[in-house]
Amino acid sequence: MTTTAPTAHHGSFTARLLAPGHHRAHHDATGQDGTGLIWDDARWLRFTARTDLHETHCLQVLEEDRPVALATLLVTHKPGGLLFYDAPRLAGTASPMAEPELLDEAERAQWHRLTTSLPQDRADHYPSLALATFGNHHGVAHTHGRSPQQRRSVMAALPALLMQIADQLGCHSTALLYVGEPEAEAVDAAATRAGYHATLLGADAVHDLRADDWEQYVAGLSSRRRRGLRKEVTAYENSGFHTVATTGPQALDDTVTALQVAHRAKYGLPGGHERVRRDFDALREEIGESCVVLGAVHEDRMLGFALYLRAGDTLFLRTVGFAPEASGCYLALTYHESARWALENGIRRIHYGLATYEAKFQRGCELRPRWGWFAFHGPHAKAFHEVLTLQSRSIERRLERVGSPATPVPSRTLSPSSTLHGAAR
Repeated sequence: MTTTAPTAHHGSFTARLLAPGHHRAHHDATGQDGTGLIWDDARWLRFTARTDLHETHCLQVLEEDRPVALATLLVTHKPGGLLFYDAPRLAGTASPMAEPELLDEAERAQWHRLTTSLPQDRADHYPSLALATFGNHHGVAHTHGRSPQQRRSVMAALPALLMQIADQLGCHSTALLYVGEPEAEAVDAAATRAGYHATLLGADAVHDLRADDWEQYVAGLSSRRRRGLRKEVTAYENSGFHTVATTGPQALDDTVTALQVAHRAKYGLPGGHERVRRDFDALREEIGESCVVLGAVHEDRMLGFALYLRAGDTLFLRTVGFAPEASGCYLALTYHESARWALENGIRRIHYGLATYEAKFQRGCELRPRWGWFAFHGPHAKAFHEVLTLQSRSIERRLERVGSPATPVPSRTLSPSSTLHGAAR
């Protein structure tokens, strides 16, 4: 790592990397833009800074020496960081953001050839720098009062600024992740000029609650959705479950921790008891007053939970956990019981995040595409970019199958066969 604070320049914009420990006060002063997003809240930045899987920095963006935005940067020094923010591993790893089974036969053969040609540890592409924050969001916080056009101009400047910072930090790969509309088109044009490759990473599922209470909400559903809701809620209740809500720091208790540990183990996710406990301790201490846990309780035992973070009239799903005995509770608790509690407590919108699109779309969520841009500078860079084209295509097809196709950014409107055929030559 460089010993002087890296700075970058692009047009009228300057970016400087704030040293660890100094970025919090800057975020408190300039990072709140009134969007109501938990992911650009100063408290969330403090939480992400406590991770031990990535080195977290804050990038301050200035326009003609006036602070206009702050962004979270995650430096990954070696393989083993969180997959969704570790660019060399994210590219070409089958996961919720890459579904090679949706590719056609020729594309799957190309995927296999490319992914097997890449070194398993991808060591030549570390350190790696990503602009993103936990929660699958870009995490850029604009100064309050900036117009939509001014915000887009900052976003368009970030690819070049990020590339310069990455070079000064000695990074061998760079990514700008989880950008949606209205900024994506401007970012895409700037990122393409700077040498990045665009990839559809997925879609944020957002449920807008257009009702004043639960009865009005149920009555406003289509007959098909109303039947599905009643079937799932009735099965939940007939199995002896009821929902208990706990808010504030005390919501993250030992029971929730144990359920999360078991849930992660079931799905082969990293993180034993100590890691989950550290994660929940940091959440409790930095942003505990925003925590909402909805628990599926059976005979006074909580057997499942959904952890949300509240910002104003919006909930953001952070994680879930279920014991084996709670099989079948997930849909009822996470969608229907959550909507019921939300309507009773002044919530108008729930952000569910990426993946499991069919379940979310069928239960009323709008799917809002999230794009990423990647630049690899070491060996196998071409293979990385080719596999990212296939990766994007697979997620595009997933959303098409769900019934909510993503409008492509301009650089992804090229002939679908052009990149594949070019790669095969």
